[in-house]
Amino acid sequence: MKTWFTVSEGAEYAGVSRDTIYTACERREVRHARISGRRSIRLKPEWIDAWLERHAREAIVARENARGGSDHGADRANA
Repeated sequence: MKTWFTVSEGAEYAGVSRDTIYTACERREVRHARISGRRSIRLKPEWIDAWLERHAREAIVARENARGGSDHGADRANA
């Protein structure tokens, strides 16, 4: 596997669009390196993996919160 990915390669690796990678870099959600210019970005596979893992955990938490989370809320309502 390559040590450094271009944005296109990183997007393909992650299964997302190039725009998603650019946006994540802009928002500083994914670690990246800028090479000799504003749009010349390189990413390491492990940085993409970490970003995907964070998003997976956030999605799980958001889904649990949307469902009401744990039963603790019911306990407070009955107290």
